[in-house]
Amino acid sequence: MEKGQALLTREGNKFGLFISLLLLLLGCILFFFSFDRQIVSILKTTLMDEMGVGNKEYSLLITAFMLPYIVMYFFSGALVDKFGSRCVLTFLTLLMSTATLITGLSHSLAGMLIGRFILGIAESGVVPALTLAIFTWFKAEQRAFAFQLTNIIQSLGLIVAPPFIAWVTLAGGWRWAFFIPALAGILVGLLWFLASRRQPTSAEPLSEREDDRVSTLQRYKLVLASAPVWTLIIARLLTDPFWFFYQYWQIGFMQEKLGLSLARVGELMWFPPLAAVFGVLLVCRISDRLVARGVGPTRARLNLIWTVTCLAPLICLLPTVQNIWLAVGIMTVINFMCTAWLSMVTIMMGGLVPRAAIATAIGIMSALGGISATLFNGFVGTIIDAFGYAVPIYIGAILHPTGAIVLAVYFLRRKNNQGE
Repeated sequence: MEKGQALLTREGNKFGLFISLLLLLLGCILFFFSFDRQIVSILKTTLMDEMGVGNKEYSLLITAFMLPYIVMYFFSGALVDKFGSRCVLTFLTLLMSTATLITGLSHSLAGMLIGRFILGIAESGVVPALTLAIFTWFKAEQRAFAFQLTNIIQSLGLIVAPPFIAWVTLAGGWRWAFFIPALAGILVGLLWFLASRRQPTSAEPLSEREDDRVSTLQRYKLVLASAPVWTLIIARLLTDPFWFFYQYWQIGFMQEKLGLSLARVGELMWFPPLAAVFGVLLVCRISDRLVARGVGPTRARLNLIWTVTCLAPLICLLPTVQNIWLAVGIMTVINFMCTAWLSMVTIMMGGLVPRAAIATAIGIMSALGGISATLFNGFVGTIIDAFGYAVPIYIGAILHPTGAIVLAVYFLRRKNNQGE
């Protein structure tokens, strides 16, 4: 038995239950990270009827979330490094729940805007804090498994949200769709604070990593001076607007264009994210196999990006679709293509920058991509009111192919690419 397989050794078993509990709680935090932001989009039509929220007001709700989410992304990593994952994750989880509770208690658009604004602040620090938590609480040989498991649990938030929110709303009213996850999130936050009060002796202390020798300023210089990094950032600037549009407007499209009831939404809309989870796992597996066979890591990721981008023309069919099942099928393709794109670009970024600057690079890329997404979605409500859903969908259909062209122009012409 290899020494590295700590979970299978007697010493590893000593912390087996403790490690499993931490993984479960971290996964639950990510679950609510995904779940809480979905509630308003799933209840879009219900809120229009109950509170007079139109497309313009709905765009404001999206912007109220995205603006602080993006701005805080530039600073959240430093705050996590200063105060540690235990306190920060506890605070952010409680803040997410508070924001969700405020939204559910609101009787006006202003109250909902406040709730979404607070949610944006809270969610901006969750991923950096989770990353630090895994490096703090898990051995090097346990981290890949930990990341994979927490990401799967996070995806469950997207899968469970449509049927659960629809069922709760129809059974007890739309406010309970906010109250129940808010109360559950408070419980998870408190359990995390209690469970993470001590560090296992088998874990590698974060302060012993070589990354700590690199200053924050040096990290930013490593990222901002890199042409490959800027190419990936430009690709995200182009593609993030459609991904965010899809996430926030898909339910409204299904209800307003195809006449789905909230109950029908709950029955059908869990499938696209579920299929995407398995599809992206397959894409990642193929990518790794290409690398194992001698294909350069960057080229392997690019091959998969270009392949999934070939699905983009199917998006153009969506505005004219009348069949519900065909619409769900196209949305499954969209979900798969966008999440595969994000996964491959993120993995590429990790291979193009020094290890000490990976988190900084991903944070900057995500923040700038979020800015373009916010600008685009800030006008979507007005566009839909004036021209319908077709215009933003057609615009969105060309964004990922454009991003793929940007990647091709740079990386295919780049000489002596590392690892190629």
